[in-house]
This record gives sequence, structure tokens and C-alpha cells, in this order.
Amino acid sequence: MKNILITGGSGFLGRQIVYFAKEMGYNVFAPRSYEFNLETNEGIDNYFNKLKNSNNNIDCIIHSAAYYGGIGINQTDPAGLITRNTKMTVNIFKSAAKWNVKKLISVGSACSYPGNITDKLYERDMFNGRCHDSVEAYGSYKRTHLVFQKAYYKQYGIKANQLVLASLYGEHDVFNDKRSHVIAALIKKVVEAKQNNSAVYAWGTGKPKREFIYVKDVAKIIVKAIEFEHDLEPTNVNGEEISIFNLANLIANIVGLGKGKVEWDSAKPDGAARKVLNGDKLKKLVPDFKRVALKDGLRKTIEWYIANKQEADARE
Repeated sequence: MKNILITGGSGFLGRQIVYFAKEMGYNVFAPRSYEFNLETNEGIDNYFNKLKNSNNNIDCIIHSAAYYGGIGINQTDPAGLITRNTKMTVNIFKSAAKWNVKKLISVGSACSYPGNITDKLYERDMFNGRCHDSVEAYGSYKRTHLVFQKAYYKQYGIKANQLVLASLYGEHDVFNDKRSHVIAALIKKVVEAKQNNSAVYAWGTGKPKREFIYVKDVAKIIVKAIEFEHDLEPTNVNGEEISIFNLANLIANIVGLGKGKVEWDSAKPDGAARKVLNGDKLKKLVPDFKRVALKDGLRKTIEWYIANKQEADARE
């Protein structure tokens, strides 16, 4: 594996994958949407053809491009989530087959797992029930990657891996109210409450437990997966578990917001009660991998957000 194409290479996760792939010595191509539009299929064949003419046939695709968001966007635009993302999936797999790509790595999500399971989620659980209603459109779309991988391996011999991620956080995340995930949403609310000397109004009860992992840690593992053995079953990338209540208070403490200023809007949805990944399989693949501790990663993210707030809030 030498030439690597990364979709979504300017995005929150994609830019980190690009960085670490280059650091590890790969020849990286990360086209922008204006020249390689996965939703419309415009420009894709032209891009691959130019690479072929310059003797840069793509060996592996890392598909990290996605239209995504937290519970809010899953409530307001579930049709957009499944429609836009499925179009991208169809087009990237068809292109991989057409241009003789050897391997495709897809980025999965913990929300793909059945919503009724509150114990740790094992890879074998993936298809043992429906996704939680609060994230069903996005979670179901991520499941289809596994079906596509099996179909395209059977028919075209394209090898594959899917990495199922705990909730990501870190620098360059989406912080706007429409699309932000829980950590970015809480950081924005807490920082603004600190600036305005006001309270924070958080969604739900704070009781659900989630697992979070720093975006740079995930990017390193995704790049390592280029050399993983072909596997049609997913691989969990687990993080650090914490309740949303404790997470909010941890962020408030780092920012310096006074005690008792986080209030909870129980009329808003909580989502699944617990979503935590079992990491045994990943530990066997990368036994020496060390993650950034949640508190340390949050501090880095908060410092970056405060320094880049205007730009971060404007990103859609």
C-alpha cells in the first residue's frame, strides 16, 4: 500500500488522517468536494484518470467523508442524513471497483449498534437489533458500509476494514448549534456562559453514559488499519466512559465556570442510556496504543476553541 486517497480530508477527522498518513510515509491524495463530489459523482472519474496518467493508481481509500451531527440534526434532518451519506457510499464503492482499488477502509459509528443494548457493545452485536430511534437514520447508514464491503469483496475482491468509533472530540470539530456533537455543544455553551456570567442549559437529564476518544488518537488508528488484515467484521475503537452529567461538570471546571451553573432540560431527548464499546479486538491489533486521557484532550480542545471561536462557530 503506497497511494492513499482520503475522502473528507479537510474535515474534522479527515484532516487528522491526512496528517498522520503523511507522517507514516504514505503518498496521500485528499481531493476537495469541488473536484471530487461524492454526492453527485461529478469529477470523480476525471480525478482518478489524472492520477492514473501520472502513475499514481490508488491502492487504498479511507472513506471519512460524512454529513453528520448530534441528536439535534438526527431529529430535524434524518432524511438528509441517510440520503446524502448513502449517495456518497454508493459512489465511493463503485469508484473503488472501477479503478481497481485494492482496499477500502470505512469509518463506522457506535450509534450503529442496537439501541436496546446497555452492556458493552461487541462487534458480534452489530446486527442484533435496530439502532436507537434518536440516531436510527445515521446509524443504519453506517451499518450499510459493512454490507457494501462484503458485496464488493465477493464481486470485485476489494479488501476492507471498518472501524467503529466511540464519540469523537477535538480541535476543528463542528461547534455550531445545528450540527455539533455533545462535547462540542457543551464546550460552546460553557464558554459562552463564562463570558456572559450566565447558566448553561444542557439537553436531557445528564444520566446517559457515553464513551469519548480524542480525534488524533482515532486518526492514528485509522492509518494503522491500512496494514490490518482484511476483515469483513467491524473493529471497535473504544475510548473513555463518562456520564453526560459528569462530562458537563468536567468541562465547566476546566473553563472555570462557577459551580451549580449547569442546568438540565429534561424535555429534550437523552438518547440511548449507555453506549460503550468493547475494545478487546482492537487491543490485539494495536496492543501498545496509548490514548490521550479525556481530561487532557478536553483541555486541548477548549483552549483551541477559545482561541478560534469565531471561525469554529461559523463552520457548518
